[in-house]
Amino acid sequence: EVILSADVTYSVMNKPFIPSSGDKHDYMSMGPYWWPDTTKPDGLPYIRRDGQVNPERNLYDAIPMRTMDGEVTTLAVAYFHLGDERDAKHACHLIRTWFLEPETRMTPHMEYAQAIPGKVLGRGTGLIDARSFFRISESLALLEHSPHWTEKDHKALQTWYGEFLDWLLTSENGLDEADSGNNHGTWYDAIAVNLALFTGQDGVARRILEAVPDYRIMTQFEADGRQPLELKRTRSYHYSVMNLKGYFALALMGEKL
Repeated sequence: EVILSADVTYSVMNKPFIPSSGDKHDYMSMGPYWWPDTTKPDGLPYIRRDGQVNPERNLYDAIPMRTMDGEVTTLAVAYFHLGDERDAKHACHLIRTWFLEPETRMTPHMEYAQAIPGKVLGRGTGLIDARSFFRISESLALLEHSPHWTEKDHKALQTWYGEFLDWLLTSENGLDEADSGNNHGTWYDAIAVNLALFTGQDGVARRILEAVPDYRIMTQFEADGRQPLELKRTRSYHYSVMNLKGYFALALMGEKL
């Protein structure tokens, strides 16, 4: 059995902060490797310690969202193999709470993702947090036969994903992330393709996928397979593998087209 408490929910409304927009529905996260400057009375602006995670980030939306998508994935796999509607019911409840319910939903943008206190309110870098959306849509393929996920729910989530994709493809932060030369660029493509496929925009997905060999692979890999931009990081193995996972995701989605 994989039964989680029905009382457990995750929402952008749970964070103790209000973004500069004044709307708590807006997603907000903090760059994981940024720490207070101990030479300054107020610690601002924060300084970077690559590879050292500041636990302050747990107070924002990234960890709850990642926890939510992990639980949805577990419940969806359990439902697919075991057929227990309690698993499907709770998975669908978690999705609706994060994306659809008016009181708890996230606004479909990430303008304030991976902020750096004292420096920036949000960055294109933060869009990698949207990998959670990728896992949610994959989980829904396992939940689609459950009566707890309705056609109305599905259309509402497609609308949400479509609005997020529009923001991803046109916003300043989105375009900044698209230009990233490392794993962030790879995952930007994977997230965008997934959103496009989920919302029936196959032409957008195909355009992004067809550019991957020249625009991503040829600029990220050495002939022997090394990934120089990932090897520069303090957690080089972690980021090399993370980048490869993005490519596997792109390849699997490419097969659909």
